[in-house]
Amino acid sequence: MRRLLATALLSATLAAACGSVGQDQSATTTQSPAATRTNDVLVLGSAAGTSVIDAHGRLVADLGQVIGAPGWTVAFASDVDSAGNTAVRVIDARTGKTMRTTQLGGRWTPVAAYGNGPSGLSPNGRWLALADPRPDRTAFEVIDTNGAVQPKRIEIPGRYAFDAISDDGESLFLVERMDGTKYRVRVADVRSGQLMPGSVIDVKQVATTADENGVMNGSYTTATPGPSGEWYFSVYQHPTQGPYIHALNTHTRIAECILDLPTFGKAGAVEMAKQPFWSLALGEQQSMARLYAVNGALGQVALVDPYEIKVKQSATFKVPAPVPGPAAFVPKSGAAVSPDGYRLYALGEKGIFLIDTTNLSLRATFAQGAAFRGLAVSPDNATLYALAADGNSVAVLDARTGRPATTLGLASSADSIAVQKP
Repeated sequence: MRRLLATALLSATLAAACGSVGQDQSATTTQSPAATRTNDVLVLGSAAGTSVIDAHGRLVADLGQVIGAPGWTVAFASDVDSAGNTAVRVIDARTGKTMRTTQLGGRWTPVAAYGNGPSGLSPNGRWLALADPRPDRTAFEVIDTNGAVQPKRIEIPGRYAFDAISDDGESLFLVERMDGTKYRVRVADVRSGQLMPGSVIDVKQVATTADENGVMNGSYTTATPGPSGEWYFSVYQHPTQGPYIHALNTHTRIAECILDLPTFGKAGAVEMAKQPFWSLALGEQQSMARLYAVNGALGQVALVDPYEIKVKQSATFKVPAPVPGPAAFVPKSGAAVSPDGYRLYALGEKGIFLIDTTNLSLRATFAQGAAFRGLAVSPDNATLYALAADGNSVAVLDARTGRPATTLGLASSADSIAVQKP
């Protein structure tokens, strides 16, 4: 299971960061009569770095290249000095100020390049994995971001890529890539530093998405942690069968595959081409967590029970006919659930689809002629933020009606968006 973390978290790489507060990033703001006052703070990420702006487009903090903890109130950066040693900094993402620094001997880098892949951070934000950048070996540093436990160095014979780390910091999940899109998921025990025997696999799915040796087949699309951090859910595309969900239990070190997404086993050329639009979004309704898998380019949505690990309900909704060929862009956060749990927003190649989570029916389509690459909903359920496909502006919409309130023109292009926890 490759590049699990990305998801519910805003993806970004770790590197040098600097703090600057209260500056104006010279964004242009266009308001309509529907504009409302809000205290929301937005986090915008790109390969160049991460910036925090207020709802008027003013720069609050320039964080540089960082990765954010859940809620984006804390971020982490790594700096390599002239001697080749690494400092890992814990940053207050509201101000950009460094709160604590951990020194590491040697050069340690993010586990993956900037993008939709893993951040190296556990779901609860406590444990951070950095990788040795040298191509001739596999080594990681596991860091307690609270500072209570000394960093742990792990060297693994062979070539492996980071996949995930458990909330207790004891299990480091790795991907062993095989030929083409084939791979195996392995686990390293952090305490002993040893690679555990065998692969992490759902034995019930042998011959469907995996073989008896634990070799799976698929290309990663997106992922999100479950409600308690125990499970990770990631969408993969099997090269012939289409999309499925690989669920990894980071506590018990087992996996289950969810094969009843609407197009699995019957995905044609169009479904395969629009695979990047599959998104996962976790919400809560009446104190029960609900996981949604949705593809706004195809008009497909499934409700997944994150406890029973299976699809409970699926539906189709009306979308424009998919444009032939590959997707023009890849959404970074292609779906979002309102904090009250009753509305699911999904991006298509054009427009934003509002889905009623009580019955998975389409309620409305917002901004039908526009294309977006990211979504975020305000904590009060009232405002929807949509990052334009070109990354140069943010549309601010009424979350219930879709009525445009404000457009924020950004000083520099972004490719991901989140709302900072109050």
